[in-house]
Amino acid sequence: MPTDLQNFFLGDSKECQHFHTYSRAYNNMFSFTSLGVHYDRELTKRNHGIYTFRVQGQMYHFIDDLIPSTGKAKNLQLYFYDNENELTNRMTLSYNLNELIITKLMDMLKFNPYSTFLRSLTVVPNLSQFYIALNSSSNLDQRTYNLPTASEVGAIWIEDQLNDKIPTPHIRIYTHSNKSQLVNYYYGCYDPLQYPLLFPYGQNGWHCGIKKFNKTYTYSKTTKASEYDQLPGVNNITSIDRLPHIESTVLSKGLRKRNTVSCREYYCYKFQIRDEEPNETLYSGRVFQQYRVDQYIKLETQRLDFVSFNQDLFRVEAFQGIIDLLRQGERDASNIGRQKFLLGSFIGGPRDMRRRYMDAIALVQHFGKLDIFLTMTCNSCWPEIHEHLHPMEEVQNRPDLVSRVFKAKVEELKTDIQKTNIFGKIAAFMYTIEFQKRGLPHAHFLIILMDRYKLLTPQSYDKIVCAELPDPHIDHHLYKLVTKHMIHAPCGYLNPSNSCMQKDGKCKFKYPKQLTEQTTKGKNSYPLYKRPKIIRPIKVRGHNIDNSWTVPYNPFLLKKFGCHINVEICSDIKVIKYIYKYICKGHDKIAFSVHNNDTNVEIDEIKEYQSARWVSPPESVLRLFAFSISEMTPSICQLQLHLDVQQFVSLKNNQTIDQIINNPMIKKTMLT
Repeated sequence: MPTDLQNFFLGDSKECQHFHTYSRAYNNMFSFTSLGVHYDRELTKRNHGIYTFRVQGQMYHFIDDLIPSTGKAKNLQLYFYDNENELTNRMTLSYNLNELIITKLMDMLKFNPYSTFLRSLTVVPNLSQFYIALNSSSNLDQRTYNLPTASEVGAIWIEDQLNDKIPTPHIRIYTHSNKSQLVNYYYGCYDPLQYPLLFPYGQNGWHCGIKKFNKTYTYSKTTKASEYDQLPGVNNITSIDRLPHIESTVLSKGLRKRNTVSCREYYCYKFQIRDEEPNETLYSGRVFQQYRVDQYIKLETQRLDFVSFNQDLFRVEAFQGIIDLLRQGERDASNIGRQKFLLGSFIGGPRDMRRRYMDAIALVQHFGKLDIFLTMTCNSCWPEIHEHLHPMEEVQNRPDLVSRVFKAKVEELKTDIQKTNIFGKIAAFMYTIEFQKRGLPHAHFLIILMDRYKLLTPQSYDKIVCAELPDPHIDHHLYKLVTKHMIHAPCGYLNPSNSCMQKDGKCKFKYPKQLTEQTTKGKNSYPLYKRPKIIRPIKVRGHNIDNSWTVPYNPFLLKKFGCHINVEICSDIKVIKYIYKYICKGHDKIAFSVHNNDTNVEIDEIKEYQSARWVSPPESVLRLFAFSISEMTPSICQLQLHLDVQQFVSLKNNQTIDQIINNPMIKKTMLT
């Protein structure tokens, strides 16, 4: 990376601070591709709270024409069109940016091979008669000491003299076609074209076929023995000529381990914190938020594409339905089970979350009702996060730190609940991790205690849950924590515009709570915790508040974790059903419906899922690093119960209905 660009990322001067604040704007100004994305614009406004790049649906990268149709150049057009006035053209895109920084970035990117290639086209006469292509091949050398050149990333031919030298696959660039060309996510040029400040020398991003360093395969004694056991006996060999072939086939089974870098592995490596060498990408400010979300959506798209393109492997239909078709004289099975569905094995999908809900209800059926509902929210001010921040660096621009520290805290809380038994010995528990609108994660824990430790009386509730303001003279530290983390933002008559207010003018969390001198069991709700009247209300966020605004908490956990950690006793079965449905709802989704009278239209659950879900930077980190977002103890085994001839049958495109029904394995199910 150029020294000046590295200084922009790692420096703490006013110029560097300005660059950090607008790093996404600077990157988009110099990007070669345009970005097709629907993001929450309210969360990206500077003066409206914490900046968060939160995306709904897919992200697309497009290559535009070389010559702008409107006269106003953007993206790769700025490298080609009206080159003499490049600085002026760039400044007109945004007046908030620093002209000196733009000039420095222009000088740095002169060595970018894509920039060099596009600038070279300005001297070509009659350019519309030429075939211009950007090479998307993954064959470019990935070593930093052998960077790509302009001739490797792009090429130009006369339209009438095309030959086999055109790279395949490639992206064609038109002079004025009035349409954009899509850059596929699996192209090596996908990253450097959109993020020139992160790839200033045009290095390829992830693509298929990147080799791992450990090319040798080490055999264990067990592996060798098992492979030699597969070698054929002398009596079974029909021809001596086939022996070398059979032997090499058997011995090569141990070499089938994938020796290429997967998409997830590549970006896990890319986003690691290393003390020996600074990783400038981690300190790139707001553009890092966009980059993280972009790469997770790339990974998710790759996985969903596999499911979409291999639906033939997952096609199922009820056995009785196939028999009914046969009786109607149907023989072709190509249209049976054609709905494109999203597998239950896809983490976070609707089937996965529905399965988790049913598993949770199964725990209640076996172990009894839920006892404790606990919610822990990430605190962006945790010292473990701030001690790794650079000077002037904002927490929201380091979603990797936020997610890592939060996950470590969740594991520690899990240990306290499961092994230390702070609430008593548990019979079962589960948790799920979700994300707030601005990206901060929070975890919901559901805990079922053993019969001996069940919470049956108001006195037992008081041993675990407190809903009072502590005396600042007795425990000042706890008092500070409660007033900072455990006070519901004043709403109602104190603040009618608060986000928790409903159309009927009431708080959806039912604050302020009823004041009472002792804890009592609630009716179809949580218990009514002890909330005595206080003589002198305290001032929090400019309002006088009393115990009616305190969120129930556990003093020990609040002191230990120093964050919002709500603890509730679940004393009613209606509350339990609501809680389980609430925590198993999955991704944040946009609500929409599609009406079509054509019953033959194929339903595509994969596209519905992709179009509806929202993704924020901390969630993209958690999923890229494959951190668990849900866990249940003990585990549940789902039994495939069905009525007679109502079991589901898997089928393939090339099968007829007769072949499916006559398959002897079709009657063998999980329970037969």
